[in-house]
Amino acid sequence: MKSPKLKRMYALSFIFTLHISISAYISSIFLTGIMKESFIGILYTIASLITLILLTKSSSILKNFGNKKSTIVFLLINIIALLGLITSSNPYIIGTSFVLFTTTNTLVFFCIDIFIEHFSDPLTIGKTRGLYLTIINIAWMASPLIAVFLITKEGGYKAIFTLAFFMAMAMTIGLLFSVKTFKDKIYKKTPFLETYKYLKTNHNILAITVINFILQFFFAWMVVYTPIYLYNHLNFNWTQIGIIFTIMLTPFIILGLPVGILIDKYHVQKRTLLYIGFLIIIISTLSIAFITTKSIAIWALILFITRVGASIIETTSETYFFTHIKEEDAYLLGIFRDMNPVAYIIAPMIATLVFLVLPFKYLFIILGIILLTGLYYIPKLKHNHGISNTNK
Repeated sequence: MKSPKLKRMYALSFIFTLHISISAYISSIFLTGIMKESFIGILYTIASLITLILLTKSSSILKNFGNKKSTIVFLLINIIALLGLITSSNPYIIGTSFVLFTTTNTLVFFCIDIFIEHFSDPLTIGKTRGLYLTIINIAWMASPLIAVFLITKEGGYKAIFTLAFFMAMAMTIGLLFSVKTFKDKIYKKTPFLETYKYLKTNHNILAITVINFILQFFFAWMVVYTPIYLYNHLNFNWTQIGIIFTIMLTPFIILGLPVGILIDKYHVQKRTLLYIGFLIIIISTLSIAFITTKSIAIWALILFITRVGASIIETTSETYFFTHIKEEDAYLLGIFRDMNPVAYIIAPMIATLVFLVLPFKYLFIILGIILLTGLYYIPKLKHNHGISNTNK
């Protein structure tokens, strides 16, 4: 039986995810009105660098301000950034607002992770994380059609950011009432060098962190460049793209909770699930470069298969990580969540170099080759169904 507080966090997570996801797949197209598509990665890189710095300092921030206050501050900055995206036509204001919006999105999710961990039963982490991922991925699946409707019927990109603004407001108000009695644990303030030494000697935590980076790299690459490829190079319209992306994201709804239950109840080995996930995602991603048809069904199917692999990897890696840390291990959670901004720094940089020598479609071959590295790290994970003490 889930606690009422955990259920409220699930609901708030859904709202906040929808506020992010409705703009995620249109942001790169939106930004092409400001700069060339080959330089879109610059804004993502700046946002990711700022996020990375703040996540590195996460233990200090939480120790000084607490998780609740930190979340509210990040949400208020997010709301101000959305106002800039809605009201301004100045490219510098839009660029700055986009950076702040992107940065605080990741930081709020970092704080949500701590709330979820705080209210969770440690004996059902697989089911808890699987259900949590399923709920937020319902928002991701619903977002393409909502975004397409707003673009085509209600005033374009500004309408999307307007809806996101109201959702961020709802998230802020809901959070204030949902975590009134939340008490912070004593967060460990661990210097970066000490954390590095810990990871160097705890190969399983290092391996799952690298696996998470590879997955986030896949997401970063796909979120930025798939819409550009479909819209600018294959000439799909937004209605068609909305249908494709909605179908593409359904594996996260179908598989998140079942994978968590397989781990918790049936004790399916996490390494086995990771091997399956990586083989699916590698083969399907490589095949994208060879698809020349304009069939909506074919594109929806191949992108659907990539997300089958991604969903298995996501739920399994999250479950493995959270069974090996405790709530107060914010420094380890910070490193784990660092992988998202690090991916958004490195992926656009590599993609920009690829643009210099290869046609656009070869981006997906390069991505498939990079995904192969995940197979190297899976054997480094320990077989462990219990919760380990990361202080040993």
